[in-house]
Amino acid sequence: IINSALELNQMMKSVPKHLVHDVQDLMRDEEEAIRNRKGDLVADTFITVATGKSKLLESYADQWETKQLETLEAKTVAQMKSDLKLLFDFLPTSNLLDAKNCDIWIKATAESNNYKSASVTRIIGSCNNFYRYLQEIGIFSETMASPFKVPREYKKSKKATASAKKKQESWLPFHKNELEKIYASAVSKEDEDLANLIAIAAYTGARIEELCSLKISNIDLDEKTLTIVDAKTEAGNRIVPIHTRIHKSIKDMIDVSSNAYLFSNLTENKYGDRSNAIGKRFGRLKKELGFEKRHVFHSIRKTFTTALEQAGVPESVSADIVGHEKQTMTYGLYSGGSSLAQKRKA
Repeated sequence: IINSALELNQMMKSVPKHLVHDVQDLMRDEEEAIRNRKGDLVADTFITVATGKSKLLESYADQWETKQLETLEAKTVAQMKSDLKLLFDFLPTSNLLDAKNCDIWIKATAESNNYKSASVTRIIGSCNNFYRYLQEIGIFSETMASPFKVPREYKKSKKATASAKKKQESWLPFHKNELEKIYASAVSKEDEDLANLIAIAAYTGARIEELCSLKISNIDLDEKTLTIVDAKTEAGNRIVPIHTRIHKSIKDMIDVSSNAYLFSNLTENKYGDRSNAIGKRFGRLKKELGFEKRHVFHSIRKTFTTALEQAGVPESVSADIVGHEKQTMTYGLYSGGSSLAQKRKA
């Protein structure tokens, strides 16, 4: 029915003027037949699409996606687009977006896919984002309330469950001997890239993607520094001293690199991340060695930060090394940051 409406809409635009009335008659006949066969809602949808008063929601998706990519990570937008596909398959046109239809849709979708509260909440969030975009471009009035609501039975309980509490628990740092054990295991498996990644992370506190996307042009072997660019936050863009323990490894890696990157053997996934595959290798390795789920690659960053604190390094200097925002007005707003000498000493 939708395809028929789209064909008639296209026909209206392309036929000579003297044939427009014939196409309109065809529309009315088709509308009447659909109304008798399928009811008012379907017939109304047909005629609004055929006359161009309503467009397929999917036709706005590409513009919406482009706008979201300006502020959100590609992986997040891809998930939201997948959520919207569920909506487009059930409620394909803008005239169908009312509270009743949207409630029926989300309940049916959740039930048929056995979705839990978290998934339903995420899907509704994606739909509300898309609806706000439709309001911005004038498809709906900005004063209209969104028709997308999380059904009562799928709302998360404010009382924390045991699994929710566990989820809220943060990642654990590795102890020094544990990290040495993981590094030694990577060496014994002859996984040179992973061993180097663990070592450099241990002596810089850098995030996995920061290291995997590190370009040789951002490394100064003479000054013994590496510069992190395009970090997650503004504070994340920083200069980190190269420790003497990893200086030779970094030099050797640069000498054999086949491209612009320090870790030249890595490839990007569809979101442009270079750390995905090697991160999974780390996950399998630590699992083989018996570490729990709360031990992840990011735990190395916690190990590094813990070592700084236990060595008596001022928090402001530590923050400048690992790329954390400083919360105080004096250091966070007015200071130009720690000197390279301070960071190197730390």
